Amino acid sequence: MAEQTVLVAIDIGTTKVCVLIGEMAARGGVDVIGIGLAASDGLRKGVVIDIDRTVQSVASAVEAAERISGLKVRSAFVGISGSHIASQNSRGMVAVSGSSRHDVDRGDTVRAIEAARAVSIPNTREILHVVPRGYVVDGQEGVRDPIGMTAVRLEVETHIVTASSTSVQNLTKCVQRAGVEIDELVLAPLATAEATLNDEDRELGVCLADIGGDTTDVAIFQDGSISHCATIPMGGRSVTADLGAGDRDLEVRRGRNRGGRRHKSTAGRPRPHRRRIAP
Repeated sequence: MAEQTVLVAIDIGTTKVCVLIGEMAARGGVDVIGIGLAASDGLRKGVVIDIDRTVQSVASAVEAAERISGLKVRSAFVGISGSHIASQNSRGMVAVSGSSRHDVDRGDTVRAIEAARAVSIPNTREILHVVPRGYVVDGQEGVRDPIGMTAVRLEVETHIVTASSTSVQNLTKCVQRAGVEIDELVLAPLATAEATLNDEDRELGVCLADIGGDTTDVAIFQDGSISHCATIPMGGRSVTADLGAGDRDLEVRRGRNRGGRRHKSTAGRPRPHRRRIAP
C-alpha cells in the first residue's frame, strides 16, 4: 500500500466495527475506496470484554474493506472512546528562547505544550491527546498561531484527554492480533468533530453528541476549540429498551382498561324481563 496516498481508519464500536480506506485526492480531501462492516459483540460500554470476539470482528471488517479496495491493510488510525475517557484543561508557560526579545518559533510552542502536559494523573491512566486551545503572548490572549510574533513569554491553554491504560492496551492488542498496526489512537469525538463541524460552529459554540449502541460521546467546543469531552454510558440500546418497556406497560394498561369497561358494562346491564305464556 502506498502510505503517502492511502489512509485507513478503524472505528471499533459496541455494536459494529467499521473500516474505511481512503485515497488522498489531487484536488484535496480523501476519496473512499473501501469500506468494511462487521457486527461487534466483544465490547460493552466502549470497553473490551472479550478479546477473541473483538479480534474476529476487526479482522472481518478489515477483510471486507480490503476486498472492495483491492489493497492490503497493514496499519490504521484507530478510534477510541468509552466510559474510561476523561479530560481536563491545563496551562503551560515558557520563556521565549534567545536574549532580550525574540520571535516565537516552533520549538517555543512545543516547549509550552510540554509544560502544560506536565499534569498529575494516576499511574493507571495515560495521556491520549494534548490539544492546544489558544496562546497568550506577553499577556495578550486569544492568539491562534504565535509563530513569528515577537515576545518574551509564551503561554498555552491546552485540553488534555486521558484514558485507562488497561483499556488502551486491550484495544491495541485486539487490533494487532487482527494483523493491523496502529498509526495512532484518536479520540472518537475529535474525529467526529473533524467530519461534521466547521469553523463557525466551533467559534459560536456547539455541543456534539454522537449516540452509539451503549455509549454517547460528547464534545463541547467554545471559542474555536474543544473545552470538554466525555462519554455517557447510555446509547441507542438504552433508548430502545426504555421504549420497549414503555410500550409493554402501555399495552398492559390498555388491556386492563378494556377489561374493566367490559366488566362494568356487563354488571350494570339490567336483566331482560321474561314473561311466561300459559299453554
